[in-house]
Amino acid sequence: MVAGYNLIAIQSMNPDPSLLQKLSGLEGYLSSKIKGQGHVIPRVCSVLERGELGLQPPDKPLGSFLFLGPTGVGKTELTLECSRYLLGEGALHRFDMSEFQHLDSVKLFLGDETGNPGRLGKVLAEHSKGVLLFDEIEKAHRLIWDLFLQMLDAARITLADHQTHDLTGFFIVCTSNIGSQQLMRPTRLPFATLERAVLSELHRYFRPELIGRFDEKIVFRPLSAETQREIARVVIDEELTRFREKGLDLGLSDVALEFLVRKGIHRTLGARPMKRTAQKYIGDAIRMGLRGSSEVRGVLCINGEGDSLQVIP
Repeated sequence: MVAGYNLIAIQSMNPDPSLLQKLSGLEGYLSSKIKGQGHVIPRVCSVLERGELGLQPPDKPLGSFLFLGPTGVGKTELTLECSRYLLGEGALHRFDMSEFQHLDSVKLFLGDETGNPGRLGKVLAEHSKGVLLFDEIEKAHRLIWDLFLQMLDAARITLADHQTHDLTGFFIVCTSNIGSQQLMRPTRLPFATLERAVLSELHRYFRPELIGRFDEKIVFRPLSAETQREIARVVIDEELTRFREKGLDLGLSDVALEFLVRKGIHRTLGARPMKRTAQKYIGDAIRMGLRGSSEVRGVLCINGEGDSLQVIP
């Protein structure tokens, strides 16, 4: 009887064809942006598509994720790209949970009885849908952890100012570095073994009733050297495209690419500094080129001192 009811409900939904077309391109889009995490993207797309098609239970968030892994492997970037593709700019609301480690900072997040809604309350009062990203959830005070039980279980939350908010229009993403040392340690163990070790450590840290409420708990791989180069190429291509749209048509030598990879990929921070590195060195090369000419065209190469880039016509 229940199965028959669900089938009738799905048949009567009649999804918007434009939404179906958009969802069909989701996995390809994410794969073009996020490198080295091929095992992650299909699982994420499954939850996102069910949420967008209205297949989630009506008293739950659209979808929920717990992303685990070292810094700079794509956890936050994947969340940003999902939000951008499905909902557009401005739909992602990000909270750095390391700001709410101590009891006296909990009110900044949850609000208080004087009517202050707190940072979370302000977002929920102004928005009824979007993506809520809670970075480094393990660093939040334990009182805040209890809050996630409400959010994930009933998609409703009552904050300290006594206002109740509906979360059924949101995707919820939490990231954590728990178990990262297991992944960063030199080893020949298969990734599946490391993944189990990370999830085991997660269960020692959080209560099982909290962990069990996430739709997906996904461990991200450390970045291989080749993956780091792929990410660098994507970031650099985006930067060159941005300048090309401004009328500056530039190429990049192989030696300059390796230079940017060395500067932009960090052993502990992963690919996180890559975008700033590309912006700095490419921007500086163009800046110096414009000093000598109103038109900058050519190939980006390493300068004579080997410490920056320059444009060679």
